[in-house]
Amino acid sequence: MKRGSGSTCFTILFAAVIANSVMPGCNITFGRLPEEDSAGRETGEDTAQQDPQAPEQIPKEEPEEAFAQVDPQQLALAEAKAALTTAYLVATIESSGLDPSTLDESAIEELMEQYLPAAAAEADAWLATLDPSMMSASYKPRIECKTDHGCAYLTQCKYNPPPIDHNCWVTDCGKSRCSLCPDWVADLLQSLVLTSWCAYVCTENGTHNVVAIGAGGISTFKGYFVGPICKAP
Repeated sequence: MKRGSGSTCFTILFAAVIANSVMPGCNITFGRLPEEDSAGRETGEDTAQQDPQAPEQIPKEEPEEAFAQVDPQQLALAEAKAALTTAYLVATIESSGLDPSTLDESAIEELMEQYLPAAAAEADAWLATLDPSMMSASYKPRIECKTDHGCAYLTQCKYNPPPIDHNCWVTDCGKSRCSLCPDWVADLLQSLVLTSWCAYVCTENGTHNVVAIGAGGISTFKGYFVGPICKAP
């Protein structure tokens, strides 16, 4: 009786090994199955990647608190630079003569990264001609840039990020206007490639120092947010 039982067990095990070797993708696991957490997800090393379309991050502090601790002159200058640089950048792209329907998100961001240095230089040159008294800090991000134009309210630099923990807050936006810009810039903001432009000031978490300015926008072709492309203030 024992001999017959042993032969039967061997036959079953042998059949299992053969099935596993000839059926790709069919794995026989000996031992405990992966455990599940309370939400029904398997625990272990193979966890799902973060959804790239996840909602905007939750700030580590209130934006008014972060901005209130930045030096007013530093903040005012950063906000002005961010708005001017973004508007110059978008105007340059708008005047390039490209077919908007051929530009996907990555193509627009590549153009923004390519033209950013020249746009920043033009912005700095124009900024030097303005009366500093014209510039005043907002002390808080502009929520209307999100509600009216679709800009990300809180984000981080997508290109050229500072090598520190930071948040980027939208501080200005528009379609065919830029209050600090020369008239010719406004004439080029035709919403051909980007329906709206979004300017950002980025602060280091904890110290509240301004560490970058950023440029973003809303694509005309499919209405997605692109950027922000960042640079040192």
